[in-house]
Amino acid sequence: MNLKRFLVVPAGAAALVVAQGAWALDVPGSVVDPKWLNDNLDEVTVLQIAGGERAFKMAPKYETVEGKKVVSVVAGHVPGAQFVDWGAVRVDRDMDGKKVGKMLPTKDDFEKFVRALGVDEGDAVVIVPAGLTDSDFTKAARLYWQMKYYGHDNMALLDGGLANWLASGFDAETGKPKSVEGDWSATDEREEIMATYAEVREAADNQGDVQLVDARPHNQYMGVFSKSKEVPGHLPGASNVPPELLVRADGAAANFLPASSYESIMEFKGIDADAPMITYCNSGNLAAGLWFVASEIVGNDSVKLYDGSMKEYGMYAGEGAKSVNPAKVY
Repeated sequence: MNLKRFLVVPAGAAALVVAQGAWALDVPGSVVDPKWLNDNLDEVTVLQIAGGERAFKMAPKYETVEGKKVVSVVAGHVPGAQFVDWGAVRVDRDMDGKKVGKMLPTKDDFEKFVRALGVDEGDAVVIVPAGLTDSDFTKAARLYWQMKYYGHDNMALLDGGLANWLASGFDAETGKPKSVEGDWSATDEREEIMATYAEVREAADNQGDVQLVDARPHNQYMGVFSKSKEVPGHLPGASNVPPELLVRADGAAANFLPASSYESIMEFKGIDADAPMITYCNSGNLAAGLWFVASEIVGNDSVKLYDGSMKEYGMYAGEGAKSVNPAKVY
C-alpha cells in the first residue's frame, strides 16, 4: 500500500521538490487541500471541471446563518483556473467496428485538448471539481485518469473542489480565463491502467484472479434500472461499490475519506484492496472515481479502468457477452 499517494496537505507541511525543470514543483500527493493550493497557486496549473462556462464566470453567493457567512451558490473559479468543458473531455471512437461513445480521445487529439488548456510540459496540475456531489468528483477523476494514461504524473485533485475552496474562505475569480496555448505532450499510452473488452470478457467468463468492480448506483448494479437493454444488471462475478460511498459531505463540500476507510469498505464488499481489479460503469465516468480511490488513494498498482464499460460490453451481447440481472426475480 502506498499511503504517500493520499496526502491532504496542510499549509506549510509539505516540502517542495523541484521536478522536471527548475520552474516546476511536485504535488505532494494525489489529493491536496485548499490551503496548499492557495499557498502554491503561482506554481501550479489549475484546471477546473466544475459546472458550465456560465457558472465559471459568475460570482458565488453567500448568506449568513447563525452569524456565520456560508456559501449558498457555488460559482466562479479558483484564481487563474482554466475552464474544462466536460462535454469535450470524451469522444466517440470506433472500437473493432463498433462505434462507442464517451471514450478516451486519441493521443493526438487529447494532446491538442490539453495544450489548449494552457498546460505545459512538466506542469504541476491541480484539477478542481465543483465538489458538491460524488459525480463532481468522478468527472475530475476521469480527466486525471486520461492525463495519466497519456503520461502525466505531476497532478492532484482538490479535496472538496470549488465548494471547499470557497468554504475555506478563499476568493473566487469571475469572467473568462485568458486564452493560452501550452506545450504539453502526450507521451506514454499506459495500457496497465486501461482494460480492454477482451480482458473484461476473460474476467467475467472465468472469474479468476482479476476482480470486477461495478462503480454504478446499486439499482443499476441489480438491474432494477438499467441503461443497457442488451445486458441489464452487472457483469458476472462483479462486486459493487456505488459512487455515494466514495466521498463524504461535511455540510459544505464532498470530501475524500482516509485510505483506511476505503479499505474497510472494500473488505465489507468482499474486495481485496491490494489485488488486481477492473473498475467499470456505464460509460467510464463513475468507474474513474473508483479507479482513483483504489489506485491513487489506497495505492493498488494493479487497477484498470474499462473505458468502454457497459456501453461497449452490451454491443457484444449477440456474441455471448452476458450479465447477471437479479431484478428478474422480483
